[in-house]
Amino acid sequence: MNNRFFSSLALRNIKSNKQLYIPFLLSSTAIIAMFFLMISLMTNKFVQERSATLPTLFMIGVVVIGLFAVIFVLYTNSFLIKRRKKEIGLYGILGLEKKHVAKILFFESLFSSLLSIVAGLLTGLLFGRLAFMLLNFMLRMPNDIAYSTSLVSAGATIALFMLIFGLTYLYNVSQFTFANPIKLLKGKQEGEKEPKGSFVFFILSLIFLGWGYEISITIPDPLAAIEKFFLAVLLVIIGTYLLFISGSIFILKALKNNKRIYYRPGAFISISGMLYRMKQNAVGLANICILASMVIIAVSTTITIYLGSEETLENQFPYEHNVKLFGDMDNVAEMNTRFFEVQDEVIALTEENGLDVAEMESYRFESFYGNLVDGRFVFEQSLLGEDFPIMMRAIPLEDFNGMTRENYTLEEDEALFYHSTKTYTEDGLAIGNKNYKLTEIENEFGADMDFTESIALVVPDVSHLLDIRDDFMEEFPEWNYITIDAEIGLDVEGTEEQNEQLVNRLNSEYNGSSGSLSQYRSRDIQREEWYSLNGGFLFLGIFLGLLFTIGTLLITYFKQVSEGFDDREKFQIMQKVGLDEDMIKESTRSQIVWMFLLPIVIATIHVSFAYPIVRKLLLIFGVTNDMTWLMIFIAVVIAFAAIYWMIYRVTSRVYYSIVK
Repeated sequence: MNNRFFSSLALRNIKSNKQLYIPFLLSSTAIIAMFFLMISLMTNKFVQERSATLPTLFMIGVVVIGLFAVIFVLYTNSFLIKRRKKEIGLYGILGLEKKHVAKILFFESLFSSLLSIVAGLLTGLLFGRLAFMLLNFMLRMPNDIAYSTSLVSAGATIALFMLIFGLTYLYNVSQFTFANPIKLLKGKQEGEKEPKGSFVFFILSLIFLGWGYEISITIPDPLAAIEKFFLAVLLVIIGTYLLFISGSIFILKALKNNKRIYYRPGAFISISGMLYRMKQNAVGLANICILASMVIIAVSTTITIYLGSEETLENQFPYEHNVKLFGDMDNVAEMNTRFFEVQDEVIALTEENGLDVAEMESYRFESFYGNLVDGRFVFEQSLLGEDFPIMMRAIPLEDFNGMTRENYTLEEDEALFYHSTKTYTEDGLAIGNKNYKLTEIENEFGADMDFTESIALVVPDVSHLLDIRDDFMEEFPEWNYITIDAEIGLDVEGTEEQNEQLVNRLNSEYNGSSGSLSQYRSRDIQREEWYSLNGGFLFLGIFLGLLFTIGTLLITYFKQVSEGFDDREKFQIMQKVGLDEDMIKESTRSQIVWMFLLPIVIATIHVSFAYPIVRKLLLIFGVTNDMTWLMIFIAVVIAFAAIYWMIYRVTSRVYYSIVK
């Protein structure tokens, strides 16, 4: 027998199993196209030259899509080969040797992989311009990213997916190499034994989920959120699998033991059938739940970050023009003179360029690190350690009153106090040789105070800053990093051309000639890079959301088809003993709770408990509006639920057409 015979037989097999192969080929094509687009963006010369952050973001996207492609193609292929076991067994009964069967499977894999890769590359090229137009809209760059691709991108895509399809071929061959043809012939008729529910696993699922939820709820600040986010995700994923595998069995067995519920024709069929195959169902449902959680989190957070870009810019750069002065460690008191001189210089430069100062804010401050112990702020000389220390910012009352337009007064032993976590409830605080009576105030110091656990202490005058520094230096004489720094911010009124000239003057004056003792930042200068970063995040979030939605669609479809073939013979037998079509529909409809409601409900619970840790991560991007994230989160949940409902309705019709 020559290769032409085996290749034509392989083509006939693909056509005969088109109900399984068409969705597999379409999904593979979509994933290949997405990978090709992402790697084209990563290697695009314009992206690499104009943005420092986008290539890194797109590289993350390439890695995530590549890993997902490996897992997803192997997972869906396992459904295909399961349905083909009887066919493969029949080849052996008819006298074909295993090497002949391997050739048939080789040509099937070759044809399907070539078709998917070619279609994926063509789809990527076809929709490439559309994707680049969307990216240009999101990034708001002055010049559009030119659409281009390369042989390197195409070659990397072909190499990866040929490797993936090669792994599927090896897996398929392994399924019959060591198997008996008679066993393969009966393979799809062999159902799984009724699983035994494990109380230990059920308790472990609650422990893992509770542990992951507890990390999210009790996370203190964004830095801790970065450190523990992936641990929380891992714990929730493990807990989800254990919950579906063990918890679902307990529920079904409880329903089975309830005679009122179980001994009804529709419930009898649904419960007994699902319990019989619950090990497979539970894993599939857990996969859907996890993918749904990923879609909701990825899409909702990236949309929130993008829509909150202007809010972020205002939080990070409270004023249109921002000058920061760094103190001289060898002459700390010198800042008291320089602070007022620079303010006068900035006002003079503004007037020279024909602009008026609309609003101006300035203040001096001193930063320390330490911990609160028994009513005392204990200095720390290093930021390294198991726990990140508390940052304290001390500000003189004169400057604080200027910031807030208030007229507070303080005695020598009094201070105004703000604590980001609001966990310090004492009415006094000792720091160095000072003891202060505290009056609590709200945050007037910017969003960065909530980035990690922080304290703001408003002291009577600048001399207190020098005294606190002397106390620190007495305790740690070898550490000389404590200085008085200052922030100066202003908004101006005038034409865009005049404002641009002022930006250039301030940038030259305080990022150039003043060296490292000053820094100038303009909101307009930062806007381009910020939209580049946030637009890249949104583009990546939409891509990954689409990818995970495709995964959800295919898992649901193949589960329904697989279960349909498993159930068909049983329903045919029951029809012969009097079961009508309405009863079949009723029994399949009852599975909505498991196939639709349960994964969505659990995913929504996961994301709800993830809110605190996601909220802290959003602070890193300067997003402080809780309502924005909440509204977007609700909209994404509703949108994904609607999409998943449509997926279920379509796949349930496929299931019903098989079983009836």
